[in-house]
Amino acid sequence: MLEVMLNELPRKLSPFDAVEQCYQDQLRFVCARLKEDVSVLIRCEKQIIPYLQTILKRRLAADGKSIGIIDGRETAENQQGPGTRLSRIVAQLRDLVNNTEPNKVFFLPYLDIITSMLPGGLTMEAREIMTTIHENPMLNLVAFEDPDFTLPELISQAFPARCEMLGIARNRISSLITEIEARKFAVDKINLMGIFKFVSGLNPVRFREVMGIFSRKADYDPTVKDMLPNYMRELRDYTACGGVSLSEIELNRDIAGYDKVKTQIRENVLNLLQATAAMTDENAIRKIESIIPRGLIFHGPPGTGKTLFAKGIAEALNAAIYIVSGPELKSKWVGEGEANIRRLFARARATAPSVIVFDELDSIAQARSGNASDGASQAAHSMVNQLLTEMDGFRKEQMVLIIGTTNFVESLDPAFLRPGRFEYQIEIPYPEWEDRRAILNLYNKKFETGMTDAQVDRLAGWTGRSTDLGTPHTGDHLSALIKGLKRYLINHQKDTADEETMQTWLNSLVEKAQLSDNEEKVVATHEAGHALMFFLYGRQSEITRITLETGGSDALGFVESVTRRPYFYTEGRLRSEIGISLGGYAAERLIFGEVSTGASQDLRKATAIATDMATVYGMAGTPREFTFQNNRPDPYYLPQLSPQINRIIDEVYKDVCTFIEKNRGRLTDLVVKLQKQRTLQREEVEAIFSPESLQK
Repeated sequence: MLEVMLNELPRKLSPFDAVEQCYQDQLRFVCARLKEDVSVLIRCEKQIIPYLQTILKRRLAADGKSIGIIDGRETAENQQGPGTRLSRIVAQLRDLVNNTEPNKVFFLPYLDIITSMLPGGLTMEAREIMTTIHENPMLNLVAFEDPDFTLPELISQAFPARCEMLGIARNRISSLITEIEARKFAVDKINLMGIFKFVSGLNPVRFREVMGIFSRKADYDPTVKDMLPNYMRELRDYTACGGVSLSEIELNRDIAGYDKVKTQIRENVLNLLQATAAMTDENAIRKIESIIPRGLIFHGPPGTGKTLFAKGIAEALNAAIYIVSGPELKSKWVGEGEANIRRLFARARATAPSVIVFDELDSIAQARSGNASDGASQAAHSMVNQLLTEMDGFRKEQMVLIIGTTNFVESLDPAFLRPGRFEYQIEIPYPEWEDRRAILNLYNKKFETGMTDAQVDRLAGWTGRSTDLGTPHTGDHLSALIKGLKRYLINHQKDTADEETMQTWLNSLVEKAQLSDNEEKVVATHEAGHALMFFLYGRQSEITRITLETGGSDALGFVESVTRRPYFYTEGRLRSEIGISLGGYAAERLIFGEVSTGASQDLRKATAIATDMATVYGMAGTPREFTFQNNRPDPYYLPQLSPQINRIIDEVYKDVCTFIEKNRGRLTDLVVKLQKQRTLQREEVEAIFSPESLQK
């Protein structure tokens, strides 16, 4: 029951009561097995072991069983002599073999610590304990395994019955909070879902300690502004302690652009989780939880903000965030990588809600091959298996979200991509013009560079070209760009980036080419040819400016345009892309009678589009898709494909040349003005290429 009247809650609760109420079913299971003389292994936190021992001792005594605790302590009745505590535990266990008492249960509270795997193998004590337990199956034992420690499988095999007592089940939360404590969060009736989402990973003793702090606070008063949010924030601080990080990256405030990605995140994760917070019906909550993906993959090029989006999700959920990479988890010691993963998940569960981010997931989760003969491959396989095991072991009601980021989603092991694991993938692509504009606006305000909206729009277009490394600009590039602008303004004692300063700064980013008059005329003609093609295809509104200034990479000039990526391309749209690409080449050919090497990239782009039209999209009269190798057509088919590809290019090129020939005078006017002013805005281009002055 999640919604309860305050007067129906317990008046007082001791830590013993809390443990007993929280783990009723598990305690009944343990006692039933021990009555049958079956040894039991209990997985739980160390803090609750003393309480469990006392509770089990009382319950077993009622069944006529006595209890012995093997913890290496010296008592008046049992002095083990000199030696370490570990050696005394081994000695106590050895004595049991020689003095076994009937109807007696022995507790081993530190078994996991002294037998845990260490770098290089097992300790001497671990070997002796393993031998003693396996050689004496008549011993009725209760051992405790901390989730932070690795218990050798050979040891755990000695316990036929196993039980887990971790966290707090949602249906037990109403038995663990008192009326006095609940009054800090409600007046008459309380929905415990709001508290549960922050305490599900706590053990009941720790939960009672936290609630004890609130019992001394003032009761909730609806008239006091922010009283409840402040209490909830304090509760979260107590449950996310021990150096746990809470993200401060807000999805809308700190991440600009990428509206489609944000919508996917909200509709598939955040909205659903936030809906459960207001629910009181357990069945309705389970139905919602069953459809929420607990594993997400953000994939895309480097620098596009994949980890930033993960932080935004964590902030929206008020979740602890753990960002780890493959090298942090790997170890040269056998089993240590798996232990690192186990400890990571245990900590995430204990501080739920939490988000685990595996940065560069492909470094530890690459597709496994059938041949794993070398040690490195075996270790990698073991880590993948452990990661899959941990992901499969989640309770749906415990909010732990797993996010993997990768640049190479195709390299991931298929086992990660099945439903129930990383079942939902979101691409974070290179930013489009709208995204770049939003990102630049964000950094413009953050670093106070004082750019106007028009300047931001221009810079968004300028960054549509490739970087010096030949890749599109990402969010990281844009951040570095604005920081560079801010440094430039400070060094030149400028408060804001005026028009002249912006142009000077942009020119300083790339080496300025020293062109002769003839070379500059060729470049101007080439760019004017590109611009004219936008008017041929009715896309002139996409132009923002045309310039002879270097625009990044090795470009000597460019036509800057705002081209929004459509959801699909029609044949006409693809032909216009080819035509715009060929505009510069055709203009050079018609004006000068020859072409320069500057059209190479344009020709490559036009050929690639025409090839896809013929081989992939069935736009050349052949409704079939040809065999591919490495994402390109199989060379075997190229002889029969070439005529179709050439036909598409020839048809478009003919239209381009005809349009340029008809409007040669207008083209020349634009070249002259461009050489004089070097940069023209769209309005100036439209004044020359006005619809009434162009001949179709």
